[in-house]
Amino acid sequence: MFLLALAAWIYSAGKESQGLLITAEMNESTESSIEIVPLQEVQPEVVEPPKQVEQEVQLFQLDIAVLAEPLSESKHADLSATAAAMTATQAAESASDLLKKRGAAFFGAYAEGKRFVFILDSSRSMRQQDRWTYACNQLIDSLSGMAAEQEFFVICFDIETTFLFNLPPARIEFFHADNATVAKVKRWLRSRVLGRATMPAEALQAALQLHPDAIFLLSDGELQDNSLGMLRILNGFSSAYSQVPIHTVHLFSEQGRETLKVIALENGGSFTPVSPN
Repeated sequence: MFLLALAAWIYSAGKESQGLLITAEMNESTESSIEIVPLQEVQPEVVEPPKQVEQEVQLFQLDIAVLAEPLSESKHADLSATAAAMTATQAAESASDLLKKRGAAFFGAYAEGKRFVFILDSSRSMRQQDRWTYACNQLIDSLSGMAAEQEFFVICFDIETTFLFNLPPARIEFFHADNATVAKVKRWLRSRVLGRATMPAEALQAALQLHPDAIFLLSDGELQDNSLGMLRILNGFSSAYSQVPIHTVHLFSEQGRETLKVIALENGGSFTPVSPN
């Protein structure tokens, strides 16, 4: 670089300056080696959707006729033993103990709560041994013992279902057991005409739709409809709803007793057999 500058000076000596000025600066340079790597084309990762797991869906159809099939003799024996134990436990409580509780009693069966539905068999067999009169008197005693804030409703059944005071289904509601209402219930019971057959399924279904604290069911014979199977569907053990206790009373007969035992045991209630003695 120095020699080039000197030669240029010698060459231009004696000539007019053309304004050319060359300078040179010597600096130490640091060499860096840069490796150039050719770019590789990156393919996007392909994510496969999760595989669909095929599941076989089985639809179950409830056959009420099958649900209501008679139980085996061993099952009957177990139910009888359980019902006897429940009756003995209930009988151990004195009347004064029951009165201290907030509830209702019917033929010795007791249920706690505020709202109750009484379902009475009004079939023609209830004429025997004054069964109908006896049942009505017990009902009036139960209503008369209720507190002012408690409520009730009454349904009768034979081949047809009749609601208290002959109300249509859309108008049924609970009543308070004041003196005037109880007197009106007496007159309504006296006006009842007993019919044929023993079919409480519709009465039980209507009672469940009222959402009472307990149901009392009285009959003197074998049920002639699908009540047992219907209750297993509408009021069976379930975590989705609270089971309504159904206390059953069997009056002056052996016929149909086992069915009422099963209804009481499967629906969280007590079974009370009443003998003509």
